Amino acid sequence: MKEKVVFLVVFAAAMAFIEAAVVIYLRDLLGGGPLFPMKDLSPKLLTVEIAREGATVVMLLCAASLSFRGGARRMGAFLLAFAAWDVFYYVWLRVSIGWPAGLSDWDILFLIPLPWVGPVWSVLLICAGMLVYSAGFLRAPEDAPFAPGAWGWATGTAGALAVIGTYIHEWVKIGYGKGIPSGFSLPPYFAGILLLAVSGWIAYRRALGMLR
Repeated sequence: MKEKVVFLVVFAAAMAFIEAAVVIYLRDLLGGGPLFPMKDLSPKLLTVEIAREGATVVMLLCAASLSFRGGARRMGAFLLAFAAWDVFYYVWLRVSIGWPAGLSDWDILFLIPLPWVGPVWSVLLICAGMLVYSAGFLRAPEDAPFAPGAWGWATGTAGALAVIGTYIHEWVKIGYGKGIPSGFSLPPYFAGILLLAVSGWIAYRRALGMLR
């Protein structure tokens, strides 16, 4: 178990370096300078970037699925890989170009289905939650499924939509990327985090056979 976890984290950290390198190349290609106002990508580059983001998630899912058996453990492995990838992404950027300068810096987080904009600390908080639940799911019995049930799926979906909606709303607030972000929308974000935490707890309890 420990060896698999170590290799999964190393894989995620290596992927994060590639991600950071791509971002550094893109910034240079677009002329450098601050992230906001957001610079326009050509349709070709935008399409490739969206496809690359999707491919990254697929790679993390595949690595998690190959590392462990059982739905619950595979979910734990995916949460671990995703969180490690995201954390190391900022570590490598900080080491390479000195950014972010602080946790309150704003970033362009994702482009699917629309751009997500938010402060770095909000991403790291989600990663911390992922790491907590990954530890729980990885301790589940090997044959335990990942089966959150109706309430687990409902709260998880609602929470994800609230968090993603908050990030997209921040992009809309700055004129669809034309302005400089400030004043993060905390209530919907934390409501989403709470719902995701509830969903994770339900799924964890069901994986251990405590809920039916």
